[in-house]
Amino acid sequence: MTNSKKWQIAIALVLTCNFALWSAEEPNEPNHPQIKIEIGNQERPWIGAFPEQPGGGPIRPTHVAIVSMSHHDQSRALVKATALFEASAAATMSAKQREFMGNPSALASMGTFLAEREGWQTFYLYAVSEADARRMIDAFVEILSEKANRRRLEYVTILRKNQEEMAKAKGLLPGKEALLPTVKAEYDKSKEYAHAFSADTEAAEHAKQTMLEMSKLLDTLDVELAGIREKLKVIQDYWSQDGKWTKEAFAKLEEMQIIQTIELKGAEARRKAAVAIRQREKDFLDLFDQWTSLDSEVKGLKSTIDSRQKHIAEEAIYEAILANPKPDMLPPKIYQDKVVIYPVRTD
Repeated sequence: MTNSKKWQIAIALVLTCNFALWSAEEPNEPNHPQIKIEIGNQERPWIGAFPEQPGGGPIRPTHVAIVSMSHHDQSRALVKATALFEASAAATMSAKQREFMGNPSALASMGTFLAEREGWQTFYLYAVSEADARRMIDAFVEILSEKANRRRLEYVTILRKNQEEMAKAKGLLPGKEALLPTVKAEYDKSKEYAHAFSADTEAAEHAKQTMLEMSKLLDTLDVELAGIREKLKVIQDYWSQDGKWTKEAFAKLEEMQIIQTIELKGAEARRKAAVAIRQREKDFLDLFDQWTSLDSEVKGLKSTIDSRQKHIAEEAIYEAILANPKPDMLPPKIYQDKVVIYPVRTD
């Protein structure tokens, strides 16, 4: 078995083994913690202003869900109430609640409080009903969990990308390398015929210039040929006229036809040569582009393999992080896994 084949099998095994890890790290549904919701009797204050409804009168919150979160999650919790619209739970909120969420105070951070909760951040989620307060909790936790999922997915994506790019480059390189000598030989043969004493890039520029000159010459020859053919047509028209021709007139017309026929053949020959030269230079340029592109691709694949090998050697760091996730890669940690919903005093 060749080394290339062994490597492809090894890559396939690595990808297969990592598939379980990737699947586990990419949940389809938000990974919400199990939260117990309790109903409190003590009224809590409303700290915001009352915006006017389009139909008149303020929207007054009637309930508030108080959530205490680990200080590690504070940066993730710095979201506006309007950001909760992105959560799936927002779709089930009442129209009045969705309108109320435009109020900047609908989601408020109250800072650390109580000695027994030192290191915990408290958030007030205001709502216009108890049912909407529950949905606000779901939306709030869902948004923060999704942030954790996206952070974790960044590391998973790095692992996957390096493995996939390595496998792709290893699969393409043998075929490209095998083709390169043939393409190079064809190019060298064409260069020897067309530009034997020029460097590669210089030869390519000469070929482009020659093609341009031949295209201009062909335009000139096409105009010249059109004129010659029209002259011959006029001569033929004279031949077809009735009447007697003098010996001198006949000889002159015949001489003119011979001259124009010779000019026609010469112009057609020059045009044929110009077409051939332009095609020769085009073929040379095509081979030049094919060779340089293939050579660049082979070098690029080798560079990709080298760089991905280095990254893969360092992937133990990412694997260690995924095995022991940082706080910002985990679902939010709720104090005692409990949220209390209180009535709101709005006087």
